[in-house]
Amino acid sequence: MQFDTVNQFSATYARNHFKEVMDRVSEKGAQIVIRKSQPTILWIRLDEYEKSQNSAKPKKKKKFDLEEIRKNNTFYKYIGCMENDPDFKGLTSVQIAKKWTDYVD
Repeated sequence: MQFDTVNQFSATYARNHFKEVMDRVSEKGAQIVIRKSQPTILWIRLDEYEKSQNSAKPKKKKKFDLEEIRKNNTFYKYIGCMENDPDFKGLTSVQIAKKWTDYVD
């Protein structure tokens, strides 16, 4: 990325001449701080930052309902398969999982 050298200054200069740097940001816009020969920090005015944040597109939130989640569930086809089994009737899913391991082991 290429930066205009007019809007660049060193980190030491920024530290020693803070007020001047703030004035440059107010008058000329974005300023870049160079540290160890690399662009490190970009100073911009607050109104420019807020403008860029408002221009970013908000993410669309997808709304889910319980029926859609249930229908997309892998185990949806097994719903109600244990209702007629007297060993599992009226048990919670945790109790069924514990009881199921009795058959597997």
